[in-house]
Amino acid sequence: MSNALVTDEWILSYAAGGLDQGHALLVATQAAMRPEVRRKVSEAEAVGGALLETSATMPVSDGLLDKILSRLPEAEPEERPQVKITGLPAPLADYLGCGLEDLDWRFMGPGLKNVRLWTGPRGERLWLLRATGGITIPEHGHRGVEMTLVLRGRYHCGAESFGPGDMDLADDDKIHQPVIDPGEDCICLVLTEAPLRFNSLIARIAQPLIGL
Repeated sequence: MSNALVTDEWILSYAAGGLDQGHALLVATQAAMRPEVRRKVSEAEAVGGALLETSATMPVSDGLLDKILSRLPEAEPEERPQVKITGLPAPLADYLGCGLEDLDWRFMGPGLKNVRLWTGPRGERLWLLRATGGITIPEHGHRGVEMTLVLRGRYHCGAESFGPGDMDLADDDKIHQPVIDPGEDCICLVLTEAPLRFNSLIARIAQPLIGL
């Protein structure tokens, strides 16, 4: 399961105000980085009550938003500055209230640091990951959905490559081992809905200490 953009289901829920703080910040941050996501959010918000009623009574497929929007007049996304002086997307910069270098980065392994931003009522965690260029992240699976939005740098998993503005979606069927491209640190905004499943014994021993 992978997708460079957040799904239509998440966009619809975000426009309807149905996402919690962590998920909403993730969607808003990608919308600030990707014009196509920003356009879909703007159009979904314009649909209003009709979409809200639809999403509350039946499952939402990835094609539903495009079908509904094709029947509406084309809406121009609001033009506004998307990146603040910190170099971060505006929603994330507003949330943090400071630059990346001012955060309390905590060690989570060789070449890896993180900052916990939010914990949800069901154990969801929103956090920033900073990985040194050239390293390999320990192989792991998931006990729920993991959403990784690249802010800076780039990494790849097999033939898939993810760069700034891309969203990597992984569920409990996916086991992967991201490799950070050399040359610069990779910084990502990550939301995990449950603790990760590490294959390495060392990683599993360290997991209670890093809280992920």
